[in-house]
Amino acid sequence: MSVVFNAATAANVNILQTTNKLFQVSQKRVATGKAIFGAADDATKYTMSETMLSRSANLDRVNNNISTALKTLESTDVALKQIRNLLQQMNTMASQALNAGSQTTVQATSTANIGETTAVAGASAGMRLSITADNGKNFTYTLTGSTGGTTWGQISQALNNANIGVTMRFQVNGTGSQIFLESTDGKTGFTIDGATSQQVIDDLAGINSGYDGAYAASKFINSTNVPSGFGGSTPYGLRFGTGGAVSTASTFAASSVAAGTSLTFLGADGVARTWSTTTVKNLDAVLAEINAMNAGVKAEFVQSAAGQFRIGLRNLEGNAITVLNGTGAFDSVSGLARFNAASGSPIVQGNPILGSTNNARRLELGQQYEAYKVEITNIINNNVVQAGRNLLRGEGMSVILNEFAANPIAINGVNTTVTGNLGLIALGSSWTTTGNITTSLGQAQTALTVVNNLQAQFGNYASFIQDRYDLNKEFSSNMKTLGDDLVAADVAEESAKLTALSTQQQFAVQAFSAGSSNAQSLLRLLG
Repeated sequence: MSVVFNAATAANVNILQTTNKLFQVSQKRVATGKAIFGAADDATKYTMSETMLSRSANLDRVNNNISTALKTLESTDVALKQIRNLLQQMNTMASQALNAGSQTTVQATSTANIGETTAVAGASAGMRLSITADNGKNFTYTLTGSTGGTTWGQISQALNNANIGVTMRFQVNGTGSQIFLESTDGKTGFTIDGATSQQVIDDLAGINSGYDGAYAASKFINSTNVPSGFGGSTPYGLRFGTGGAVSTASTFAASSVAAGTSLTFLGADGVARTWSTTTVKNLDAVLAEINAMNAGVKAEFVQSAAGQFRIGLRNLEGNAITVLNGTGAFDSVSGLARFNAASGSPIVQGNPILGSTNNARRLELGQQYEAYKVEITNIINNNVVQAGRNLLRGEGMSVILNEFAANPIAINGVNTTVTGNLGLIALGSSWTTTGNITTSLGQAQTALTVVNNLQAQFGNYASFIQDRYDLNKEFSSNMKTLGDDLVAADVAEESAKLTALSTQQQFAVQAFSAGSSNAQSLLRLLG
C-alpha cells in the first residue's frame, strides 16, 4: 500500500506514538502496582523505598536468628521440667527412706559370710534349728544328713514357708552375704530356742541379742537331745524383740515356788495384773499361767550364765514393762530370786530396747534414686537444641536482637550434670545410714533450687527475646509497607488513564486512515 505523508499524517503518527508510550507506562503500573521502577523515575522516593525494604529484609534475618534462640530456650525449659519432676520424686524417695529407717524391726543378723548355697558347717543328721515366735508358733528344722549337707537356703525356704511370723533372707555384704532373721510385721519378737544345736547356730556367730547379749555356745545344746522343762543345765537360747524386759535379781535355787507366792505387773495395755498361787508350783507352770493371762507380757526363763536361770517378763508390744509388787519367791531377801530391788521398793521397770533398722527398703529406694540420676543425665545429654547449643551442658549462645548487630545478648549455658551444678553425689547404694540419706535428701532439694532458678533465668531471657522478636516483626512489616507505598501507583487512576489512552489511540488511528485515504484519492484524480 502506498502511504502519502503530509502535515496531517505526520501529526497523526506522532500522536499515535505518544499515545502508545503512555499506554505502555500505565499498563505496566496497573500490572505491577508500582509508579516508580528506578532512580530515573524519582531518585528520592526510589532511594527511600529501597532503604526501607532493605531494613525490613534485615529485620527478617535477625528474627530468624531470634527464632532459633527461642526454640533452644523452649526445648531447654521442657528438659528442665522433666528434670524437676525427677528431682521431686527423688526427694520423695529420700523422705520415704528416712521414714523406713525410723521404723525399727525385730531382727537378728549374723556377721559370718553365709549365702543360700552355703552348707551348714559341722552339723550332722538329727541336729536342729528351733525358732519360736512370741505369738507361740514354732519352727523346727531337723537336719537329715543328706549328701552334700543341708544348705542355709534350704532352711530359709522351709522357715519362710512355715509362716510363723519370722523370715530368713540373705543380703549382700561386700563380696559376700549375710543372714537376716526378722519379724514379718516388724515388731513381733522371737527366740532362737536353746533346743537349737550349738553346731548349727555356730554358723551364725556374731548374732547379738539386746536382751541376752552376744552369741555363746553355752546358750544352745551340744547334742541332738531336746531339753524339756526347767533344769539346771538346760540352755534357753537368744531372745529378740523391742519391748522392755525385767528379770529376777538372782537365779532360782529350786525348780518351784512356794505357796503364797504372787506377782503384780502392768500389762501391755497399762492395766495391772496379779498372778498368785496357794500351792507349790513348778516354775514351768508359773510361766504357763502368767502367759495364759494374755496381758501382752511374756514370762520366760532367762539364762544369766551356764546352768543359771532367772524368770523374766517382757512386753510384747514394744513398750516398757513394770513390775509393781511381789510376794514369796518374788520378794525374798535371801534364798530365792526376787523382782524388787530392795525390800519396800515395789516398782521395777524395764525400758524398751532399740530394734534393728530395716535397710532393705532403704537400699531399694536408694537404687531407684541412682537410676533417676542416670535418667537426668540422659535428659541433659539428649536435650533437643537448635544449632547444637546445649545450654544444660555449659554451651552458651549469642543472640543478635536488631538489624545493626549492636549489643547482642549473651545467654550463658550451665553445666547441669549430676556431678556439676546439680551436685548429686552417688550415695543411693549407701543408704544404710540416716546420715547418707539425709545428705542425699539435701542434695535433691538443692538441685531442685538450681533447676527452679535456671527455669526462671532462661524464662526471663525467653520473655525478653520474644518481645524483641514481636517488635522486630511489626517494625519489619511497617518498613515494608512504607517502602512499597513510596513507589506504589494509584491503580484506579492508571486504569482510568488506560481507558482514555485507548480511546485516544482509536481516534488517532481513524484520523490517520482518513487522511491517508483522502490523499490517495486526490493523487488518482491528478494522475
